[in-house]
Amino acid sequence: MKKIILTTVLILFGLSANADANTDFAKRVGGYFYTSLAPHGTWIEIGFGTPVWRPTMIRKSWAPYRQGQWIYTDYGWYWDSYEDFGYITYHYGRWYYDDYYGWIWIPDYEWAPAWVDWRYDDDYIGWAPLSPYAIFDISIGIHYNYDYYVSYNHWNYVKYNHFCDHNVYNYYVAPKYKYRVHNRTKMRTNYSYYDGRVRNDGVDFDRIRERSGRNIERRNIVSVNDPNDISREKITKTRDKEIRTYFANPDDISRDGLRDVKVERKERKSTLEISKIELGRDRNIDRTKETKKDDTREVIRNDREKNNTDLNKREKTEDNRKETKNDITRKKVEDDRKLQEKRETEKLNSEIEKRNNEQIKRNEEIKRNEEIRKSEEKNRIEQNRRNEQIELQRKSNDDMKQRINETINKREEKKSNNDVFKQNERKIEQKKETQKVEQRNQNTNRNTEVKRNETITKTNSKENTRTSEKDNRNKNR
Repeated sequence: MKKIILTTVLILFGLSANADANTDFAKRVGGYFYTSLAPHGTWIEIGFGTPVWRPTMIRKSWAPYRQGQWIYTDYGWYWDSYEDFGYITYHYGRWYYDDYYGWIWIPDYEWAPAWVDWRYDDDYIGWAPLSPYAIFDISIGIHYNYDYYVSYNHWNYVKYNHFCDHNVYNYYVAPKYKYRVHNRTKMRTNYSYYDGRVRNDGVDFDRIRERSGRNIERRNIVSVNDPNDISREKITKTRDKEIRTYFANPDDISRDGLRDVKVERKERKSTLEISKIELGRDRNIDRTKETKKDDTREVIRNDREKNNTDLNKREKTEDNRKETKNDITRKKVEDDRKLQEKRETEKLNSEIEKRNNEQIKRNEEIKRNEEIRKSEEKNRIEQNRRNEQIELQRKSNDDMKQRINETINKREEKKSNNDVFKQNERKIEQKKETQKVEQRNQNTNRNTEVKRNETITKTNSKENTRTSEKDNRNKNR
């Protein structure tokens, strides 16, 4: 009986805890990234068990880093987003444009004021979401483990005098001019490490002030534990002096939060190369290991220095000259060590510069290949258009030729009918003329006969008259 009661109590307690957890994900410990972004988009799995987030209720022309403002801080250029999910997606993780899924966000575990690439010249400055294949390292900054070219359509360009405006999105270069501006600018991406966090040094602060002709104030970044403080901060009087941002703790970025959200598993494969992406947690673990190693080296060094100090003290009591010789030796070793470190630093800087130059060359090569591909595509489209025009012209000529032939046939047919009609008319006229001639001949013959008869009659009459007169004369005799 006690077991039944105890089991019932545990079940009721578990249901109550689960109900409380489901009512407020944001206050739960663990997985805050996943539960906070769920109302604003969809979590999908695109392969290899990797969840990515896709925003919903956005316009067709929407893109990351468009709705917001650039603010200069101690950590460089900070993107202050106007979107509800921006305090996470623009300071953690990477954005990637997939041909099928559109814009997707890949979770990452390292904070930055903004993860963007920079391009600029003397007139325009532009930015685009940083590639997921870009890796930040403390010693060398940003480097890439996979060649990827960001299309010029994904870049936002603006003139210097509008760069820090609240409504900077109203001054973006129009899409039809963006390609021209993109070709004029050069890549200037630069990240460093400052006070334990990533610093965005893409564009020099003094350059922006000089080119824009405006007095741009530097603001302090203040960490908040409750993201709701960020929205409340937007209406405070201290906004012109400081900017509040949300720094996640390890529980907030734990993958355990996936249990509290719905993850859609898609069969359609993404163009994103998952195997080429290194998550920030792995880099943090490596960085922690390196820090522990450094601490261990420091402890060993301190122990050695302590032992050396004790040894020197003992030796000093024994022989001061020996101590002086040891000091000279240590100084020489220290100088050699500093010289070696200097050489290693110069070598490292040379490698960084070489790697950056190689990356620039690869980007330029990718860009040239892209331009060649686009040029070939354009030529192919133009050739197809010309072929279509030629085909249409040929069809038009054939139709015109057919209409002309039909017209000629109709005219010939009409002409033939007219000739037949005229022949018939001529025959009728000839017949009428023949009839008229016959009629005249008949009339002439008739008149001739009448005249002949009249002549005969007159002749007979005269003869009768003569005969009568002759008879009368005979009688009279």
